[in-house]
Amino acid sequence: MGNDKKEIPTQPSLTGKDIYLRPAVAEDMANYQYWFLLSEPQSMTCHPIPLLTPSEAVENFKKKEKSEKDQRFVIVRMKDNQPIGSISYFNINSLNRSAELGIIIDPDERKNGYAVEALKLMITYLFKFRNLNKVYAETADFNSSSIRLLEKVGFKLDGRLRNHHYFNDEYHDKLVYSFLRFELDW
Repeated sequence: MGNDKKEIPTQPSLTGKDIYLRPAVAEDMANYQYWFLLSEPQSMTCHPIPLLTPSEAVENFKKKEKSEKDQRFVIVRMKDNQPIGSISYFNINSLNRSAELGIIIDPDERKNGYAVEALKLMITYLFKFRNLNKVYAETADFNSSSIRLLEKVGFKLDGRLRNHHYFNDEYHDKLVYSFLRFELDW
């Protein structure tokens, strides 16, 4: 699903080598929901979720109040200004200076290094501009591509919630990974 609209600008700290991150707008949610549905949604979360159409996702985003505690960004490929994914931070805790991260890449654009670059941009932004100390992500133990991605970026396994994710008639463990500010070395 392409985006032929005028380019939405972003700040320099969210610009990488091949991609940039820009704040999501309602119309971006159609792409997000399309990628989400193609990615087997229940494999991506251990929470029950309503399956929305792309147009319902757009309407839900329009109704959602803006918050400094969570934000979704679109991952845009620089060479053609094509949206190829989404990354978000949420569950910001101002006391312990942490936030959870989530990412999805268009299934046709995976394995091109975009997720690694997007995570590095987001982590750097959250540490340097939002003054966080820790970011974390959760995934199921069967999601080997997410595990490889997190470990490639430098996340460390913090723990395991046993039988926490029900998928395909089986219980799976949920893995919790984190990345700490002092570990930033790029």
